Amino acid sequence: MDAGQNRAANSAGVSAILIASLMWGTTGTAASFIPGIPPATIGAAAMGIGGVILGLTAVRGVRRVLRTPGALPLVLLGALALASYTLVFYVGMAWAGVALGNVLALGSAPLFAGLIEWIVDRRRVSGRWILATAIAVIGGVLLVVGRDHSADRRVVDLGVPAGVPPGVAPNYVVAGIAIALLAGLSYAVYTFVAARLIASRPAAAPVNHRAVISSIQVVAALPLILVLAFTAGPVIAQPLSWGILLYLAIFPTAIGHSLLAFSLGRMRASTSTVFSLFEPVVAVMLAATIVGEAITPVGWLGLAVVIAGLALLSTPTRRP
Repeated sequence: MDAGQNRAANSAGVSAILIASLMWGTTGTAASFIPGIPPATIGAAAMGIGGVILGLTAVRGVRRVLRTPGALPLVLLGALALASYTLVFYVGMAWAGVALGNVLALGSAPLFAGLIEWIVDRRRVSGRWILATAIAVIGGVLLVVGRDHSADRRVVDLGVPAGVPPGVAPNYVVAGIAIALLAGLSYAVYTFVAARLIASRPAAAPVNHRAVISSIQVVAALPLILVLAFTAGPVIAQPLSWGILLYLAIFPTAIGHSLLAFSLGRMRASTSTVFSLFEPVVAVMLAATIVGEAITPVGWLGLAVVIAGLALLSTPTRRP
C-alpha cells in the first residue's frame, strides 16, 4: 500500500470512529430520559440487544472467527471486557453525572490502551500520540473543572438509590468516578483485543472486521441478556422507554461498534481510543443543551482543547 492509499485508509478510519463517537455521545442524554430504570439494566438492554442484532447480521462471519485456532480465548476476553464496560459505564454516568462520567471513562481509555500495547506488545506510542493525548486529556480535565458541580444534586435522579440523604450523595459521585475509570480500562482492553483479532484476519476482506466485533458482541450479549431478564421489571412498566432502549441498541451499539471495527482495521487501538474522546465532547454539548447540566466558560474551553488534540492526531504527517 503506497503513501496515498495509507492516508486514504487512515482518513476513512478517522471518519468512522468520529461518527461512532458521535453516536456514543448521545447515550448518556438518552439514558437520562428514563431515570426509573437502573443504569445496569439500560446497559444490558442496549449492548445485549445490540449484540444480538450484530450477530444476526454476520452469522457466517462469527462462525469463522470462533473456529479460528487461538481466537476463542481472545473473543472471551474481549467479551468479558465489553460486558464489564457496558455495566459500569452507565453506573458511572448515573452516579458521577453525564458529562463527568463520559469524560473520565473515555479520557482514561487512551492512557490504558497505550499502556496495554506497551506491556503486551512492547509497542511504543509516537511523540505525536503522546502530545495529542496529553492535549485531549487536559481538555477533558478542563471539562470536569468547568462543570457546575451544583449539578451533582441531579445525580440522585439519574441512578442513586432513592432515599439517600443529601450528605451521603457525594459519596456516590466519588464511587462514580472510580467506576468510570474502570469503564475506561474495560474499553481499552476491548479495543486492544478487537484490534488484535482484526489484524489476524485477511486484510483484503473488510467484512471480517465486522465479523470480529460481532463475535465479541454476541458472546458478551449472553450474560447481558441474563442480567436484563432479572432486571427488566422497570422496563416492562415503562413502555415509553422501549423506543429509547431500541435506539441505544441499534445506533450507538450495532452501528457504532461496526464503525469501531472499521477503524480498528486501519489504526492502532491506542489511536482509535484517542479519537473516541470526541464522545465526551458530544456528551457535554448534549448534557448542557438538553439535560440541563451547567458548563462554565472553562468547561467550554476544555471542549475546544479536546477538539484541538484530536485535530493534531488526525493531521497527516508531512514527509520530506
